[in-house]
Amino acid sequence: MKKICKICKEFKEYYAKGMCRRCYSKKHRCENPIKKTCKECGEFRELMAKGLCNKCYSKRWKLKNKDKVKAHKKKYRLENKEKIKAYKKKYYLENEEKLNASSKKYNLKNLKKVKAMQKKYYLENPEKYKIYQKKWQRENREKRREYKLRRKRNGVVKKGIIEKIVNENILKYGSIVCEKCKEKCSDNYHVDHIHPLSKGGTNDYCNLQILCAHCNHSKYTEIADYRQTGQRQQPFLRI
Repeated sequence: MKKICKICKEFKEYYAKGMCRRCYSKKHRCENPIKKTCKECGEFRELMAKGLCNKCYSKRWKLKNKDKVKAHKKKYRLENKEKIKAYKKKYYLENEEKLNASSKKYNLKNLKKVKAMQKKYYLENPEKYKIYQKKWQRENREKRREYKLRRKRNGVVKKGIIEKIVNENILKYGSIVCEKCKEKCSDNYHVDHIHPLSKGGTNDYCNLQILCAHCNHSKYTEIADYRQTGQRQQPFLRI
């Protein structure tokens, strides 16, 4: 006797409770799971098929059907781009420190590989890289100044020297002020070498001063110390 199955809605041979044989057996297995030791992991679990638990069976199936799994994953990624992006963003915000630490560790272990990848990305996306570079420079002006001073030909810059020069300038004038023209330049100040590097100058504390972009460019390779003329402008700091 054939009837329409309640679950699969197909016209099949009737077995019991308004279901076909396949749907009935599925329902029965779910309601009455058989627990035995799994052949592969050796744990006492509900068996799926071929004497394997659900976890081991799915593992074995994935290994046998790698192409199918890849195709399914690709399809899912294409259909759920926004969902995946939102999940990744949420996960990154929740595990920022952990991810940064792991990425640092990976970068240190695979320096050559990382450099090759960066080079490849730069060659393939020069415009994107330039936009990112400009953005980073705007957001990290102090880091950029330190990096410029730390270039190989400039020698080593001791930690905290730039901060010390900036703090002294603020104490002297109340904000970051150019030592030459005495105008505020908190947004575009340069750390200038009194004795230029091209003429044998160093990155020592005594050879650095703060100038605005215009004064630094107009000074060029001249040897000039404008700090000597600077006097404390704040009344509460005057001796």
